[in-house]
Amino acid sequence: MRKTLRILRKVLFWIFFVCLFFTTVVTVVLYVYEDDIKQYAIDELNAHLKTNIEVRNIELTVWRSFPYASLQFENVFIKDAYVERQSEDTLLFAENVFFNFNLMDIWRGDYSVRRINASNGQLNLRTTAEGDCNYGIIRDEDDSIERESNFKFMLELFKLNNIDFNYANLSTHQYYDVHINDGLLKGDFTAEEYQLKAEGDLHVNQIKSNSFSLIKNKDANLRLDLHVNRNEKSYTFNTGDLTVEEMPFNVTGRVDSAKIDLQVTGHNVQLQQLANSLVDESLNDARKYQGTGVIDFKSTIKGGFSKTEMPSVSAEFSLMGGSLTEPDSKLKIRDINLVGHYHNEQSDRKEELSFENLSFKLLKSNFLGNAKMTDFEQPELKTSMQGNLDIAAFHQFFKFKNVQKTGGQIKLNMAAVIRFLDPEYRKDKFEILDADGNFTLTDVYYQKEGEDVVYRNINGDVVIRGKDAAVRDFTFSTKSSDVLVNGAIKNFVPYIEGSGGLGLIAAVESDRIDLDEFLVKRNEDPNAPPVMFQLPDDLNLNVELNVKELLWDGHHFEDLSGQLLYTNHKGDLRRFKLKTLEGNVSGNITLSNLLQEGNLIDGNLRFSHINVKSLFAEWDNFKQKAITDKHISGWAAGDVEFLLGFNPYFSLMEDKIYTLSDVKLSNGALDDLETMRAITDYMRSNAGLKLLLNKHIDSFEQKLLHLQFSDLQNQIEVKDRKIHIPKMKIKTNALDLDLFGWHDFDNNVEYHFSFRFRDLKTKPEYTEFGKIEDDGLGIVIYITMTGNLDDPVFALDKEERKNQIKVNLTEEKENIKSILKTEFGLFNKDTTIRRISETNEKEVEFIFYEDDIEAEDTLTKGENKKRTSTFFDRLKKKSKQPDEVIFEIDQ
Repeated sequence: MRKTLRILRKVLFWIFFVCLFFTTVVTVVLYVYEDDIKQYAIDELNAHLKTNIEVRNIELTVWRSFPYASLQFENVFIKDAYVERQSEDTLLFAENVFFNFNLMDIWRGDYSVRRINASNGQLNLRTTAEGDCNYGIIRDEDDSIERESNFKFMLELFKLNNIDFNYANLSTHQYYDVHINDGLLKGDFTAEEYQLKAEGDLHVNQIKSNSFSLIKNKDANLRLDLHVNRNEKSYTFNTGDLTVEEMPFNVTGRVDSAKIDLQVTGHNVQLQQLANSLVDESLNDARKYQGTGVIDFKSTIKGGFSKTEMPSVSAEFSLMGGSLTEPDSKLKIRDINLVGHYHNEQSDRKEELSFENLSFKLLKSNFLGNAKMTDFEQPELKTSMQGNLDIAAFHQFFKFKNVQKTGGQIKLNMAAVIRFLDPEYRKDKFEILDADGNFTLTDVYYQKEGEDVVYRNINGDVVIRGKDAAVRDFTFSTKSSDVLVNGAIKNFVPYIEGSGGLGLIAAVESDRIDLDEFLVKRNEDPNAPPVMFQLPDDLNLNVELNVKELLWDGHHFEDLSGQLLYTNHKGDLRRFKLKTLEGNVSGNITLSNLLQEGNLIDGNLRFSHINVKSLFAEWDNFKQKAITDKHISGWAAGDVEFLLGFNPYFSLMEDKIYTLSDVKLSNGALDDLETMRAITDYMRSNAGLKLLLNKHIDSFEQKLLHLQFSDLQNQIEVKDRKIHIPKMKIKTNALDLDLFGWHDFDNNVEYHFSFRFRDLKTKPEYTEFGKIEDDGLGIVIYITMTGNLDDPVFALDKEERKNQIKVNLTEEKENIKSILKTEFGLFNKDTTIRRISETNEKEVEFIFYEDDIEAEDTLTKGENKKRTSTFFDRLKKKSKQPDEVIFEIDQ
C-alpha cells in the first residue's frame, strides 16, 4: 500500500514537472517568437491582399486553442474593394479571427497556418449592375511578391461561427441573406487534389430572384463531400445533402472555373412542408398548414458563371392528389394536381414559372386550368381557368379587402394577363393587361365594409373583352329595392384594378328603388365633424331609366322614365316623367357637386293635377305651420323653374334659393285657418269696421273658415328668402278678394287684402222704396297684415286705398269723356274714347265717409248720407271733393 502511494506521488510529480516545464517552454517560445510571428503574418497578408486590413489588436496565445498556438486578430475590418467606385461600406467584419499554428512548427521556425477560425461577424459580397464587385481583394499570382517566407497557409480546417453572409448581384438580380450558425470546411487545402468536406448549420433569411422570394426565414442544414482538383479548378460533388426545414434535397454534379453543371433532386418533399416554407417562420405550430401529398422535384443548374452571368436553372416538379388545410379558417384545398416548370432568365428568355394541368377543389368550388408567371422583377401572370367558385368560401380564405360579407356562386371561363407591380411590399398593387371570358353569377350577395346595404340575389351574365365588359339580365336586390341592368360597361378592367373610371351605357329597370338605402347617412352626433357630400369621380353614366316605384326621403314617385347622365361630379336627369301625388310631373333636373364650393340643383318642371293636401303632407308642410295639410285642399298645375344652392355638406342655403313658377290651383279649399279667424277678430276690434260690418262678421267668419274657390292662378317668385305674390283676384264662396304681398322664411309677412262690402252681406236689404238690388258697385275695404304669423298686426290699408283711388279716377275720367262724346258729340276726334250706346236705367248709389275715419269718429247707423243725383250733380260732386272719399266705388 505504501509502495503504491510512493509510486503515485512520483508519477504525479513528474506529470506536474513536465506540465510546468512544457508551460514554461511554451511561454518562453511564444515570448521569443511572438514578434516574428506577428510580423510574418502581416507581411504575408499584405503580400496577398490588394486592400488594407484594419485590426484593433493582435495577440499570440496557446491556451484558447490548445494544443495549437493561435494568432488572434481582434475587430478585423475590411471595407469594400470596388474597382470603379469608392465605398466605405463593410466587406468583412469579425470580432475575432484566429490563425492556428502547430507548436512544433513554431519551434522549428515554420509558421504554417493549419486552421482559421472566424466568429461574430458579417461578410457582404456585392456586385453592381455594371459588374464591379466589392470583394476583389486577393492579388493575382502574377501580382504577388515573390520572396522567401516562413509564413505559409497549410489549411486543414476553416471554421465559421455566428457569421451573417449577404450576397447581392444587381446585374443578375440575385439576393442571398444567410446566417451561418456554425460552418466547417475540412481538407488538405495545399494538395493538388483532395477531398473537401463541408458542413453548415444555417438560417436562410431570404433567397430571392428578382422580386420573387424563393426561400424566406427558414432553417437549413448542409452536408457536402467534394473532390477538389486545384489544377483544373474543379469541384465534383460526390454527395451533397441540403435540408430546408424538413425538406431534403440532393446535389450532384461538377463546378469548374468555366462552367457549372449540377443536378438538384428532391425526395419525398411534403406539400405541407413546402407550404409552410412559403409563410412566415414566426407562426407557431397551431397556425401552420396541415396537408398531404408528395412533390417530385428535379432541377438542373448548367452553364457559365461570372460576375454578370447566371447559369441556366431549370426545374420540373409535379404533385398528384395533394391536400392542404389553412390553419385559421380550417378550409381545406383537396385533390390538388399539377405539373410545374421553372427556368431562370437568359438572353433570349425571361424568368418563368408555369403550372400545367392545374386542378383543385376548395369546399364547393373546383378549378381546372393553366397558369404562367414571367419576369419576376414585375411578375406577369397569364392564366386560363374554368371553374365554379363558391364566393363565401374564398372570402373566408383570402379575406377580400373592404368586404364585410359575400357569398354565392360564380361559374367562370376566363383568361387573363395580370402584372403585379410590387409583389414584395404591395401585393395588392396590380394591373390587368388583358382579359377575355365570361362569368355567370348565381344568388350572389355582397356587403361592403362599413356600409349597411346588403346586395342580394345578384344574378346574370358578365362578358369581358379586353378592358370592357357587357352585362345581360344582370339583377340585384336590397332590402327595399330591385334593379335589372342590360348594357355595356366601358373600362371595366381598369376600374376593378383601381386604375381607372367606369363607364356604363345601359338600360335600367326596376319595380322599386328606395334611394335612402344608397345615400350617405347623416351623422346624428351634433359634436361630430360634418361630412362633405361627394359624388363618385370615377363614374361615367348614360342610363335609360324605367322605374315603377321610386322612394326618397319620405316621397313616393311612380312610373319614372328618363335619361340619367353623369360625369365629373355632375348628374343630369333629362326628359323625365313620373307620377306622384295623384298627378303627373315632367322636366329636367341637374345636380352639380362642386365639392368645397357647395352643390347646385337647377331645372324646370311641369306638373298637373297634383293633390295639394297630399303635397303638403308628404313634404312636411314645407317646414311651416301657418298653412298645413289640415287646412288646404285642391289640385295644382303649372310650371316652375328653380335654382337651389347647398353648402358642401348638402344642407340647403335659404339665401341661395330662387324659383319662378306659374301655378294654377283648382277646386281648392282652406279650412279652419287661424289667419282667417285673426282677420275677423281684427274687424271686431276696429270700431269703424265693427260699426259698418258688425251684423255680417259672424257669418263672414264662418265662410272664411271654410273658404272654397274654383280657380286660383298667379306667378310666384321665391328670392332672397322671400316668397313674392303679385296682385291676384281670388273668387271664393265667402267673397271675392284681391291679394298681394310677400312672406319670408322666418314667417314674417306683408299681405294686402281688399274686398267689397257687399260680399259680406248674407241677406238682401229693403228700404221704403223696396228691395235693394246689387248693381255690381259698392264699398271696397282695404286691410293689411304685417309682422310675424305667430302674432300678426292688422290695419286699414290706407296706402293701397289711395293707390286704388288714383286708378279709379283715371278710369272715371275716361268714362266721363265717353259719356260726353255719346251725349254731346264732344271729343269726336279722339279715337281712344269709346261711345256709350247703352242707357243707364238705374240710379247709382254712392256712400261717403269723412276722411281717416277711426274708432272714435265712426259714424253711427243712420248717419250715412244717401243722395240720389243726376249725372251733372254726380260730376260736380266728384270734381269738388275727390279727397274726401274713403271707400271708393269700384267700377
